[in-house]
Amino acid sequence: MSIFRTHTLACPSCGAPVDYELVHSVNADRRPDLRDAILDGSFQLQQCPGCGTAFRCEPEFTYLDQKRGQYIGVWPASRRHEWQACAAKTREVFDHSLGVNAPREARALGDKLTVRTVFGWPALVEKLLAQDAGIDDRTLEAAKLAVMRTQEESPLPGRLELRLIAAEGGDPVFAWLGGGSEGEALPALKVPRKLIDTIDADPAKWQAVKDSVAEGDVVDFQRELLAS
Repeated sequence: MSIFRTHTLACPSCGAPVDYELVHSVNADRRPDLRDAILDGSFQLQQCPGCGTAFRCEPEFTYLDQKRGQYIGVWPASRRHEWQACAAKTREVFDHSLGVNAPREARALGDKLTVRTVFGWPALVEKLLAQDAGIDDRTLEAAKLAVMRTQEESPLPGRLELRLIAAEGGDPVFAWLGGGSEGEALPALKVPRKLIDTIDADPAKWQAVKDSVAEGDVVDFQRELLAS
């Protein structure tokens, strides 16, 4: 089930108290509307009744989609520097509920899921878009590195993160997003789907790159480069 709990938060603009339904878990099978809201950017977006400012908190919840085979621990972008500890906690929770320490019936469901840990809203959206487009996330990260090598100028990963933001006609569209927010910092990069297919067609050639972009359940070449 999807779990929300009401918290009283201060509006980041005027400081007025705002009742905020903070998400703790999302079950996309039972609430596909929540998945849609994550993708269109409206999920957890709250408007201050006093000044009208729209804001949303950094994410910290579990995301489950059995139909699509996804179990994702979603953490605040500000905790990227703790990525190993956060990944371990995600795995611990999964193992207790659906993994090695769960009852047999639950393990049967967990065996069909891919576990991932991500940081920030753009990283979560990317995982959902990649799954919809039929792109393995290791292939996606390898493609990002290939794209960066072809650009005359690319910002060094730091406060900007390179994310999949769409798939137009099957072609991935990447953008550099700033500071863990959703605003584009540079023009989007549309990449031919052929690049994805080329990587998948020659696994031996790309295996070392795929290995380098992943560590455990964290598949993101930027995992140690992005500032918190």
